[in-house]
Amino acid sequence: MKIIFAGTPEIAIETLTTIHESDHELTLVLTNEDKPSGRGKKITKPPVKLFAEDNNIEVKQPPILKDKDFIDFLKSKEADLFVVFAYGHLIPEEMLKIFKKGALNIHTSLLPKLRGAAPIQRAIINGDKLTGVSFMKMEKGLDTGPVYEQVLIDIEQSETSDSLERKMSKVSSTKILEVIDSIDKNTFNLVNQDNEKASYAPKIIKEESKIDWSTTAINITNLINGLSPSPATYSLLSRERINFYLAETVAIESPGPGKIVEVSKHNLFIGAKDFCVSIKELSRAGKKRQKYESFYNGSKQIFSQENFLS
Repeated sequence: MKIIFAGTPEIAIETLTTIHESDHELTLVLTNEDKPSGRGKKITKPPVKLFAEDNNIEVKQPPILKDKDFIDFLKSKEADLFVVFAYGHLIPEEMLKIFKKGALNIHTSLLPKLRGAAPIQRAIINGDKLTGVSFMKMEKGLDTGPVYEQVLIDIEQSETSDSLERKMSKVSSTKILEVIDSIDKNTFNLVNQDNEKASYAPKIIKEESKIDWSTTAINITNLINGLSPSPATYSLLSRERINFYLAETVAIESPGPGKIVEVSKHNLFIGAKDFCVSIKELSRAGKKRQKYESFYNGSKQIFSQENFLS
């Protein structure tokens, strides 16, 4: 089949590679526009664009998908299937009608649970123990289409959005050709979603990154791990921003929200509403992420009798 692929971040690369190396014809790649990145705001190409350029695949970065000239261009490619994985755009209905075999979206949750922009982060923040990858036939609604296949994935105790993303990438790349072949041969079995069981995973906003130590230890742990590595949670200590990337809940009764219970070579325990949070990886503002032991050796002077502020 002739396939057009749309994706942007690193999670899509392994699946894109599998399609590119298959017998199917990858005729075009769509991705987001180049954007400023990092402290220097250097214009950076998306990982999917870099892959396309490295492999001599035609790539487009349309700012507006409803543009008539762009729609006409897509029609001229005469592609059979449109495959979407973490593209970052809502696909207009007129685009979905172009492809002979329809459009396949790879969504990183067990639909209808966690429809929307941030299912990986929200699953960890919510404290879920199980998630998965859904291969869905795209339609007009937001992640509402019937499902071709679903693969279940366990969420481990110290799972971060980064580690869960890697699992999702591997699952998708392993399963993608089986799903595509079932579409090509019309051997698939679509299952409609139960809309009454739907939940949503809205985009992460900046205000969510600040830790509220007056909530439970498990909620704080899930937030830290769910927003790791980006945008990363933070709290203030002596007016300095400290970023957190990995945490565990420990069964030590809290003396009060934000209170430093233990600071030693091996442990940083901070009180929450009920129990304590053990910080495993962190950084000072603008500095490199470190394991706690390394951070302590280089920055233990910042710890004092002061507490972290919510």
